[in-house]
Amino acid sequence: MKSKNVIAGFTLIEILIVIAIIGILATIAIPLYLHYIQDSQNKACLIEAKAYANRVLYQYKGEGLQNGFAVPTPSACETITDASSWNETTTNLVIEAKSKNSTTVNIKCDLSLGANCIIIP
Repeated sequence: MKSKNVIAGFTLIEILIVIAIIGILATIAIPLYLHYIQDSQNKACLIEAKAYANRVLYQYKGEGLQNGFAVPTPSACETITDASSWNETTTNLVIEAKSKNSTTVNIKCDLSLGANCIIIP
């Protein structure tokens, strides 16, 4: 009896189609993922700035700013306003922060509105 030689595997066309589909999915998924990461970093900075603004507002409304306080080391923000030198005569009660790894996103907390913080794209 003759035996047939059966070759199992994928054809070149099938492999190319799978690679093309993976490439198309990657071109869609990677930018969405990067946007998700950036958005998460911006929100983390917003939370950090809001916590600092609430602390400054509590100090300003309660004990007064004459005692001073340490400025936190920002971990989610690249920069944050140093309010440790503020006193009762300070009129511009705005804390600004800049998100890490972002060239355009800034966060602004207006203490005259009760530490209302917004992201400014």
